[in-house]
Amino acid sequence: MIWPLFKYNIKTNRFLWLLLVAVMFMYFSIIISMYDPENIEALTKMLELFPKELMDAMGFSQFGTTLLSFIVGYIYGFLIFLFPMVLTVVINHKLVASMVDKGSMAYLLSSPFSRVKVALTQALSGLVLITTFLSVVTLSALAMSELMFAGEMDIAMFIKINIYTIILYWAISSIVFFGSAIANDSKVSLGIGVGVPVMFLVIQMLSGVGEDFKWLENFTMYTLFNPDKMIQGDGFVWLGMTVLIAIALVLYSAAIWIFNRKNLYI
Repeated sequence: MIWPLFKYNIKTNRFLWLLLVAVMFMYFSIIISMYDPENIEALTKMLELFPKELMDAMGFSQFGTTLLSFIVGYIYGFLIFLFPMVLTVVINHKLVASMVDKGSMAYLLSSPFSRVKVALTQALSGLVLITTFLSVVTLSALAMSELMFAGEMDIAMFIKINIYTIILYWAISSIVFFGSAIANDSKVSLGIGVGVPVMFLVIQMLSGVGEDFKWLENFTMYTLFNPDKMIQGDGFVWLGMTVLIAIALVLYSAAIWIFNRKNLYI
């Protein structure tokens, strides 16, 4: 770990980090304030006015009757793939590919630190930023739920779901970092970093449109993320988390190995 570089990464990404924390806090506050166990049925009937295929694709097919299941239905079906993904893509692109493009990487590699140490520091910086982001969002959502509906939230399960979410984003982050580390060009880095996660999201949405497209769920990493099954106590969740961690370990290791050996035009 190169501490000055690590601190620099945190400092240069703090504005986007704080901005997206505020956005997520706003969304959670709105969703939590909408919760009313007596009117869940009315909300469900209102959603029936929209095409079922669209609601299924967006992950809005059911909301449950508890505060936890209501939040999971609204946030963790689709919205959880938006703002955290923006943060993940931007940060990981800036950590390597953007520095190569700007020439900053030349100064780093002319220092006494090895390429492996530089790459490892950049990888850990991205992981710390996304992990703390989701952790702060989790704590703020818990505080808001207790403020509005004291005692209604299943705190232990909500924390487990967000640990599951963090593991998912370790895997997503590894894809983006891999693209950033192997690319000599920002276009290639963004093509991989944006293209692969978004492609998985589109496939996931299509797989929810109807039974004819259900088979598509076998071709997206996001099938491994299912908070509803965690609430139900389904053992699939442990398999999903294990595979996501394995993806993260393999891609981060491969990215550092390739970065250490490739020619850099800087």
